[in-house]
Amino acid sequence: MYFVSPFTPIFFQPSTDNSGIGSRYIQVFAPSDEIMIQVIARSESRTITGILINVATGEELNIDWSVWSINSTDKLYYYVLKGLTDGYYKVSVNGVESEIFHITSDELELKDTVLIQYSMKDNRERQDAIFWISDTQCFFDWRVHGGFKDDDWSFGIDNEQFTDADNNISEIYAIERLNKTFTLGNSSGCPIWFAAMLNRILSCTYVYFNGDRYIRMESNIPEKNILLDGYRSYVFKQALTSVEVVDYSESDNLLKIRRVDDTNYRKVSNKLLTI
Repeated sequence: MYFVSPFTPIFFQPSTDNSGIGSRYIQVFAPSDEIMIQVIARSESRTITGILINVATGEELNIDWSVWSINSTDKLYYYVLKGLTDGYYKVSVNGVESEIFHITSDELELKDTVLIQYSMKDNRERQDAIFWISDTQCFFDWRVHGGFKDDDWSFGIDNEQFTDADNNISEIYAIERLNKTFTLGNSSGCPIWFAAMLNRILSCTYVYFNGDRYIRMESNIPEKNILLDGYRSYVFKQALTSVEVVDYSESDNLLKIRRVDDTNYRKVSNKLLTI
């Protein structure tokens, strides 16, 4: 059996709902984004095929899969799409085609998007994706329309205080929290499976939004907002908490805040597929 990992940032037959008006949303990526496609084979010996299709020209390019053995019976086939020229593409895996996605270097189009990168601390957390290939940690890149509005910031604190005999209040410790609400979807909305993807991604150990690390706020899940009845396109809101990684440096005895240079933040290196 072959199946495409649900953490793959492009979508293969995500919905069978034909009622109402379908979303016209087309997924957008920058040429520098690393679009990792993972296909897991379970006790399967058949040959796997992969084709990158340029929708405008009809040009097809065979995908040269890299293979990694998960165990004695299962294998991972993976490939990273990167450096593609601007255009509209889709991927076919064993004859099953993905949704169309758009590669663009237009900064005006990309400025309203957010790059979400995600990975797990090991391969034991999930059975439907591989986040460590040999000794290299893999991060998936997923770009969406959306962002953080200043109106959606909120603040909190985790602290403990005590009152002494003179009725003076002392702070034992205090750690501030910054909570933000991420809006997924632009003015025309996005398909329902985008929220399912965001909810899945937030189960990962490491999640970065444009280089800043966040975690799900408590047990919050994407809140669906319907734009128009009968129109299968939505805007979602997700409450997140900012995470700052504190690194103690003995050389200068200073506490330094690190986000993007988190020691767990590493990229998988792979072949580049270009047209």
